[in-house]
Amino acid sequence: MNISFRKALFFSGFGSLLLLISAFSLEIFANLEPCKLCIWQRWPHAIIVMLALFGLYIIKKTWILLLICLSAVISGGIGLYHTGIEQMWWSGPMGCSSNFGNETDITTLTNLLLDTQVVKCDEIIWSLFGISMASWNSIFSFFIAVLSFICWYQITIKRK
Repeated sequence: MNISFRKALFFSGFGSLLLLISAFSLEIFANLEPCKLCIWQRWPHAIIVMLALFGLYIIKKTWILLLICLSAVISGGIGLYHTGIEQMWWSGPMGCSSNFGNETDITTLTNLLLDTQVVKCDEIIWSLFGISMASWNSIFSFFIAVLSFICWYQITIKRK
């Protein structure tokens, strides 16, 4: 696979932009409110879009691809964590899942309920082919990470 620096930046940035557009479209047009972890997964993609633009027009250094890779891995990791919460493999952060543990103190339970968001991280609100949005984000994020790393590696090796 030989992809130029500019193409690697374009595909990484465009892929992240498509993920963001998809997430916002589902939120706006399908009235699917995001949970806390859904929003956390969006930030690294916004950073990737900005890095790709900086790399294309301002900085033009190959290490930008490593930052894109890192950002994509972070979003993919959050997506995997979110998938685990959706599949009930582990509990989510307080206020993000329905699991309050073994709390028996009424004051603690009241505070937990008041701090709990309406949108739960442990509920799958949309899926395609049985794969949730969090899982799709993870798949595409790791693809962007691998693409940017391979391109960085090939560009760096060619210079030596």
